[in-house]
Amino acid sequence: MILKNLEAHQFRNLSSSPFHFHPEVNLILGENGQGKTNLLEAIYFLATTRSFRTPRSANLIRLEAGSMFVRGTVEEHQLTRVLSIGLDAKTERRRELRINEEKVTVQRYTSVVPLFAYSASRLEIIRGGPEERRRFLDRGIATLQPGYLRDLTRYSRALQQRNALLQKVAEGKSSAGALDAWDQEFCSAARPIVLARARYVEKIQNEFHRIVAEHDYHVQGLHVGYGPSGFDPSAEVESSIETLRRERRRELSAGFSLIGPHRDTVAFEISGKPAADLLSSGEIKMTVLFLKFAKMALYRSILEARPLFLLDDIDAELDLGIIERLLAHVTGAAQLFTTSAKDTVFKTLELGPHRRMLLRGGAVAEVSER
Repeated sequence: MILKNLEAHQFRNLSSSPFHFHPEVNLILGENGQGKTNLLEAIYFLATTRSFRTPRSANLIRLEAGSMFVRGTVEEHQLTRVLSIGLDAKTERRRELRINEEKVTVQRYTSVVPLFAYSASRLEIIRGGPEERRRFLDRGIATLQPGYLRDLTRYSRALQQRNALLQKVAEGKSSAGALDAWDQEFCSAARPIVLARARYVEKIQNEFHRIVAEHDYHVQGLHVGYGPSGFDPSAEVESSIETLRRERRRELSAGFSLIGPHRDTVAFEISGKPAADLLSSGEIKMTVLFLKFAKMALYRSILEARPLFLLDDIDAELDLGIIERLLAHVTGAAQLFTTSAKDTVFKTLELGPHRRMLLRGGAVAEVSER
């Protein structure tokens, strides 16, 4: 997959002039506040319909504007498609998604461009709470199994309905027997999620250890532990229902579901201790990068396709030797987009074919190619 160009209209501070990209490596330079990360964010938004910086998509719209859209041309196996996504500030959750000017569903749209991204916010995978770690698993699984998004949606609906019913039963507005049908649906919806997460953790850990050893990096003892909340991945639905009913009294007292995939835990540990307590900030960054590489390697090995890889602020806390090895690892495996405020970083590296873009005020001020 190659992103050939992108247009962003009223997207943060980006110019509406087209950005044209190299099929291999794109180096995006500029001082702080000139739009480097905004450009990566626009690429991410085009591919995923989300931002990697803010949960509120309305924040992407330029302050004086009421709406925005992003359009890009992608090419794969000599097939060219134009993707576009529009967003209105007043109806933030409503996005107009088109492929070759045809309106499409979110599931179809997000299946087109495989993309992996690294930014400072991704460090929360190690340092943050369980919700961010569950998202790490779910995003990776979804790139391999498009139907997984439907599984998550089904479970989310079952959880919402069951929680509402638990509250009604607790208030005496419904009978406890009414929960039986939702227990069945809740456990049936949970099963494919628990199975997929358990299998993915095993695969990602093996791939991570292989990549760390390949780079001869010293953080080699990282263990990724998956803790299902109440539901054994090897158990059948009937067994999960029995587990759930044993929790019914506690859940009625709480007024919401106490077990299930929404409460699963994912732990990153070294010698049984939280990795966040043992690793320096630079080591955490490298660990997260290697986890991203592991996700990308899994994608390539299973689907035999070439994704996009976004790497923001590449030189923060990393020395030039490590940067050069990282770029060599990604080059050829993905179309790379990376940013830096220091032109000297890229000038000192041995790079293959690439495009260098200097941004000022959200627009390309200088461009060179080799």
